[in-house]
Amino acid sequence: MAAEPRRYFKELRFRQLRALVELARKGSFTAVAETLQISVPSVWQQIKALEDEFGAAMVQQSGKTAVLTPQGELLVQLSQPLVESFDRIRELFADQNHKLTRRITVATTASLLLHELQKPLDRYRKLHPEVELSFIDRPSAMARKHLEDGEADVAIVGQIHAAKHPRIEVTPVTAYPFVLVCPRDHPLLEAKTLKLAGLIKHPLVMPGIGSGSRRHVQDVFEAAGLWQEAKVALTASSFDILVGYVRMGFGISVTSVSPMILKAAAAGHSSYRGVAFRDLSKLFGREEVVVLHRKAKLELPHHRAFREIVLQAMAEG
Repeated sequence: MAAEPRRYFKELRFRQLRALVELARKGSFTAVAETLQISVPSVWQQIKALEDEFGAAMVQQSGKTAVLTPQGELLVQLSQPLVESFDRIRELFADQNHKLTRRITVATTASLLLHELQKPLDRYRKLHPEVELSFIDRPSAMARKHLEDGEADVAIVGQIHAAKHPRIEVTPVTAYPFVLVCPRDHPLLEAKTLKLAGLIKHPLVMPGIGSGSRRHVQDVFEAAGLWQEAKVALTASSFDILVGYVRMGFGISVTSVSPMILKAAAAGHSSYRGVAFRDLSKLFGREEVVVLHRKAKLELPHHRAFREIVLQAMAEG
């Protein structure tokens, strides 16, 4: 039997793989065309060429949305590190040739920026003063999306359940317990045992819309058949606002809270006077905090250094 002829890379154009990877990120041919600055028909041609090359459908169209087939997802998983590494060659060359302005964009939450990340950011700044730091302050789900869309280099976010992604590397670093936040004279603090049915009787000050904490709290009450009894008094866009309105008596709150905040409150920090915290992890569990970055064989050294410093500092506590 004659051996199959060797196929060379020029037969599988790099721009075709890039188009498919971008389609996985953007979800539409129009968005890919805008990103790559080519026409929509050109994007179609790139994807069709891949389908012809591999003898498999890569994309299914659903209205204006393009959905990858299992074969398309597999090819993206295999080719994304190649695409991202290739795209990084120019940056790596400029960096090594001392002609690159070093920058890193980090997507994370306000709570992490104000608490857990202060120590590693201070350490990183002292070791790498030449790097321009930029932050995207968003709830965890939105911060993760910024990373997936290529708008951030690293994301540090909370997640309730392990959210796997074939193109994202996930490293756990710490966890936030879910706690009750209430005024210091609240009767719930005197109860020997707290139950969901008892908590739902009180007006709720909820974490911000789009946050993992809010979704999880609602899910737990819904699973117990109690959410229909909830009275949401106020939705707070940040933890400090949440604490302020709990202190004013608008209601109680159930949310994940940084252990650093709990330590500060126990030490009598003025920001948390008038409110009390009680652990509810037996009812609601904990929110895992993870460091995310896109999988690629080539990574800028100052990006890798940032992740390593964050992981080390947060492991130290």
